[in-house]
Amino acid sequence: MKALRLAAIGAAVLLGMLGLHRIVYALMSRGHATDLPKLGHVPDFAFVSERGRPVAARDLEGREWIADFIFTRCGGTCPAMSERMAALAGTLKNEPGVAFVSFDVDPEHDSLADLATYSRQHGADPERWTFLRGERPAVRALAGDGFKLAVVDGHADDPEPILHSSRFVLVDGRREIRGYYDGLEPGGVEKLAGDARRLARD
Repeated sequence: MKALRLAAIGAAVLLGMLGLHRIVYALMSRGHATDLPKLGHVPDFAFVSERGRPVAARDLEGREWIADFIFTRCGGTCPAMSERMAALAGTLKNEPGVAFVSFDVDPEHDSLADLATYSRQHGADPERWTFLRGERPAVRALAGDGFKLAVVDGHADDPEPILHSSRFVLVDGRREIRGYYDGLEPGGVEKLAGDARRLARD
């Protein structure tokens, strides 16, 4: 009987410890949006979406959004990033306030029709995920000066004609940059999803 009582006590203690662990983990993983750093401010821009609609920076104010830079003839990085962006949109489907914005870095080659086709290929919901095209100098300035992400032309014999960052950027409703995440690393994408939820719910 004594052995049974000791076993029962041990089991209760173990269950209590497991329950406490779950509570602590939940509190740590939930966090608050105020814990996220402010890493810069997205400047004004005025581009055109794949649907031919004008989109300015101010149109995104009041909601959180995730940005990246892509182009349609990119052979490796961009398809992978766009697949991850599509997965993020699915993961965050219960956060309708979170938007997704892909800026095209190859406007001389990519028409709006090309971007519309690319959007459909990746299953983008145009109400949440938009592809924006602007003049080359404006896009390059936004990437480098606004988002602090490099975009440079490759050499003619390079497999990729344009070299650009593979990072996703989380932006809040005041156009403050709240985080950078490696778009090719599953762990980075998971952290981005969690941080986006925190921003959307705070």
